Amino acid sequence: MRCTLLGTADVTSVPPPFRTLADADATARRRRSGVLIETETTTLLIDVPPEFHEGLREVGVRTVDAILVTHWHRDHIGGINDLALAAQILDFALYLTPTAQDRFAREMPSLTDAFTIQDLMHGEPITVGDLEITPIPVAHGRPESDTLGFRLERETETMVYAPDFANWCPDMKGGGAYTDADLAILEATPVVAPELLSTDNPPKNPVAKAAASRTVLTHVNEYVVEKSTAELEAIVTEAGYELGEDFASYTVAS
Repeated sequence: MRCTLLGTADVTSVPPPFRTLADADATARRRRSGVLIETETTTLLIDVPPEFHEGLREVGVRTVDAILVTHWHRDHIGGINDLALAAQILDFALYLTPTAQDRFAREMPSLTDAFTIQDLMHGEPITVGDLEITPIPVAHGRPESDTLGFRLERETETMVYAPDFANWCPDMKGGGAYTDADLAILEATPVVAPELLSTDNPPKNPVAKAAASRTVLTHVNEYVVEKSTAELEAIVTEAGYELGEDFASYTVAS
């Protein structure tokens, strides 16, 4: 199983509007978060940020079997209009939570008929090709957004993806499926700027709780956290993790 990061930034991207990479003290551009998962027989896209088509062109992907959406925030679904055009020539399923489906129907009624929409339910595995995927509820924007991470499994290969969360939700159905993966790609804020998550009750290191063999941190913005790329890399490395960058690829092997 191969995972390619198509974007590693938060809602504003890096650099943010009206700013430069130098202003952000960043070494490279960061697009909004999305990830491509590939096996020998299956191609899966998680989230459709505004720049998702840039990433697909960069890595040379021309088809997809399914697209999963973590939650209905613009930085994760801002490319839905472009995706609707692609749906005219490609055959894929679009997986959304019931909450996301309701918002889609209210906010973009003209686009819903372009897709074959399937349900994402907490803790209920779906199968796409040779991948089994378990939706993991996480703490972010609830209840309006019903945000999900995902556990992806293929034979003995396992990865977890949760790019936008403050904490896990172990008491919800499927909420404990985040642990002990070979590879975890997770929200960076709990490690690089935990003070931004909560001033009253900051979570206790949800990234460490995942206990993955290898952890890559994403959904980061140098300008927002006021730390240079070099500073972020030092913080992340000292914590025992890796800092993600756009178009970096990671392989999970049996």
